[in-house]
Amino acid sequence: MTAQKKTSPFAAILNFIGTAIIIIIIAFCLTLVAPKIFGISAYTVLTGSMEPAVPVGSVVYAKSVDPKLLAEGDIVVFYDGRNELPVTHRIVQNDSSEGQIITKGDANNSVDLSPIQYGNIIGKVVLHVPFLGRLLIPFGTLLGKAAALCMLLAGFLLCEISRRLRN
Repeated sequence: MTAQKKTSPFAAILNFIGTAIIIIIIAFCLTLVAPKIFGISAYTVLTGSMEPAVPVGSVVYAKSVDPKLLAEGDIVVFYDGRNELPVTHRIVQNDSSEGQIITKGDANNSVDLSPIQYGNIIGKVVLHVPFLGRLLIPFGTLLGKAAALCMLLAGFLLCEISRRLRN
């Protein structure tokens, strides 16, 4: 008959915390990396022009499509030519003869000032996750990526300490 080792509650807590940290960091990374496998890009909504349908801080996932197939009511991500940041608005009209769309933010009173040329369209929004961007924005910076790596290493370290305490 073999004696069974009793796990200390401290070791179990360390293992739980370490595992939770690892799972959370990997989940955050997957929300940005996994969609790319399917040709989908993620963007964070920074303004309230699409509220309430797409709140500030949402992550929108956009897939490249033939602009001629876009329809009124579709939400798209595009470059408006005024700045380098992508914009997320709803299509009001698709003028395929001119190769442009007219867009409007749901919260705006009027359509956008300039039509969007087909070449500036990034893609059609296929999914949005409210408020996820608020959590992911810090991880987009170099400091945020370093912090995520440190947290991941801390998770592995806690699991290793837990394993050694059990032995």
